[in-house]
Amino acid sequence: MLKRLFVAPPDKETRVNLKHLLEDIRDSYPLPLNETIIVELIANALDAQPTGISFMTDSRNRAITIIDDGKGMTREELEQYHDIAATTKVRGEGIGFAGVGAKLSLLMGKVTTETRTSQSHDASEWWLETALRAPWRPVFPKGRVQSLTGTAITVNLKDSSSCLLRSDYIEDVVRKHFYPLLDEKFGNILGMIYPQKIHFRVDGMSVAAKPLPEGQCEYFSVYRGRRQKPIGVGFIVKCVEELDEELRGVAISTYGKVIKRGWDWLGILPKNPAYITGIVEIPALSEILIINKADFLKDATSLQKYYACRKAVQEALEPILRKLGEIVVSREKQQANLHPLEKEIQKVLQNMLNDFPELNPLLGRRGRINEKAVGILPDNNAEPIGQLEEGGTAITGTFGGAGQGSGVEALPDGGIGQRIGQSENVKERGKQYEGYKKRASLMVSYEDSGLDNIGRLFENTVFINRTHPAFQKAAQGAARNFYEHITVSWVLSRHLEEGKSPLDFINRYLLLWGKGV
Repeated sequence: MLKRLFVAPPDKETRVNLKHLLEDIRDSYPLPLNETIIVELIANALDAQPTGISFMTDSRNRAITIIDDGKGMTREELEQYHDIAATTKVRGEGIGFAGVGAKLSLLMGKVTTETRTSQSHDASEWWLETALRAPWRPVFPKGRVQSLTGTAITVNLKDSSSCLLRSDYIEDVVRKHFYPLLDEKFGNILGMIYPQKIHFRVDGMSVAAKPLPEGQCEYFSVYRGRRQKPIGVGFIVKCVEELDEELRGVAISTYGKVIKRGWDWLGILPKNPAYITGIVEIPALSEILIINKADFLKDATSLQKYYACRKAVQEALEPILRKLGEIVVSREKQQANLHPLEKEIQKVLQNMLNDFPELNPLLGRRGRINEKAVGILPDNNAEPIGQLEEGGTAITGTFGGAGQGSGVEALPDGGIGQRIGQSENVKERGKQYEGYKKRASLMVSYEDSGLDNIGRLFENTVFINRTHPAFQKAAQGAARNFYEHITVSWVLSRHLEEGKSPLDFINRYLLLWGKGV
């Protein structure tokens, strides 16, 4: 009997539809593709620490080029740059992720990259040949990078009518998304990231910030923590005329890139929101930036950092808005009968915060729980014991021994700010301190906002909207207390970690309240 010979099948390979992958990345951005490409090309150029970023348009050859004088890419980095799924970026060390600008440009045409370091000068051509193939090849540099180091990326567009070939369009995108880099008032805080001022040019013309709208302008600094560490700067303008929709509200930026604008993210609603604009820059928020740079991460740890920064901005803006006559509702309790309601809320939240730690920064702290906790108090006369870190729980008790004292917060900011944690990398001086955990608390107040929302959160106060028809109906009968708890749970449910169900949160809150635990 003859033995059947085994013939190995030909090698197989995993086939990835690169075109669909790029389209998925494109669709994850809230901006049109042209705008996204410009924003991403600038973001990646900024990470190279340039002093200048220039755009050049060439309508005749349907080409747009961005050139920076940053550090350039090594040959190994250039190789990785052509891997659509790869990134060498480290979160919190810049705002450009994975060279997305160049990769998305493959949907528009051929991409030519020239890069120069002190050791090498290389170039490549890259194109989307089919849905499954995006080949690239080394080419001879054409001398687009004139500086000693830097990178130039040219996109040869398929469409001769693309707005990427219009210098005015590019200038508008730069001003809209990178305003803090154009305004010298942000120079001190951005100087810690970009040691030299960055100049933008489009077709040889400098790009400058547009004059602020006519009105009363106030600049402010943002501080955080026991030591009042400066974490941001900004300005706010109360304008004499109603603003266009895209200019209304306060924008928040990080590393010079505007992330979002409006009032919802800030938790403040001024009296005349259509007349107020502004920007606040907080570099530390780059650590929790999502890839499309339109929002921040929503896991529990990231939310605590975000809410802590938001609270600091609220505290900086509130006196200015009061001065401008834009906050007319007092945050103090307007009715004596709110104290029992707040005690009920406190009791419920105390049983929920272990499962919803992201809410901690939104709450105040008062009173104590008979549960001991240990923290480290800053003390310049003590030995170095650790380093600053996020998190913690506010504790109170006695300080200095002997069982006497009015109490201190050993872990500042109610667990939302920086505290000293024990670490091998000892930098901060402090003493270990034992006390009792402080209770999470939430204030309640009323306002007549005339809006559809049943309530909102500002700092650690839930404002219940008395003009809402549902409140007015509940207030006429025995359902008022229930309605107030519905409002509190609904407001808090909007601040949960991504993936947690707001409906489950509301249900659990009401279940605990109903049981009286």
